[in-house]
Amino acid sequence: MTSRTADPNGQHPDQQHHADQPPAVPDSPVTRAIAEANIWAVELAVDKDWYSEQEGTAPLPSAGPVLIALRTPNALIGRRSPSQNPTPDIDCGEDGGVSRRQAQLSTDGRRWWIEDLGSVNGTYLRTLDEQDDGAGLPDAPIEIGVRHLVGPYDRIYLGAWTRLTLLPPMDARTEAL
Repeated sequence: MTSRTADPNGQHPDQQHHADQPPAVPDSPVTRAIAEANIWAVELAVDKDWYSEQEGTAPLPSAGPVLIALRTPNALIGRRSPSQNPTPDIDCGEDGGVSRRQAQLSTDGRRWWIEDLGSVNGTYLRTLDEQDDGAGLPDAPIEIGVRHLVGPYDRIYLGAWTRLTLLPPMDARTEAL
């Protein structure tokens, strides 16, 4: 049996850190929650009013909202295809009105933009100010290939029932309350 002794600083050899490696951060639910709270997210939800407006014929799903962390500066919005790539970062699931490559969310680190990538049914934007003014649902799609600024809590409508809401990092969300 090999004997392991502590170094002069009292650390066991297994506990020593190399100068080129930072100390390991424990992976726990709390650590993950703190990391998630400091990034932008999108809430993907089924919107019954949008579905009624679109006069969809497919059954409306009953799924609750899903939060999707925006970990990269570009996020493809669309539907997954078993035979085609790429897989969207924001997968709109079974909403057949959403194109495979519907739109792109992009950021410069401070601001976000949405760009329709040539979708069949269009991408619609309703800003928070318009929502506060009681503007209702949008009636005109954004122009294809043109980036439109998206602010915190702005809503993006697409497909037969899909609504995306841009959410700022958690610290900014709690300041707004």
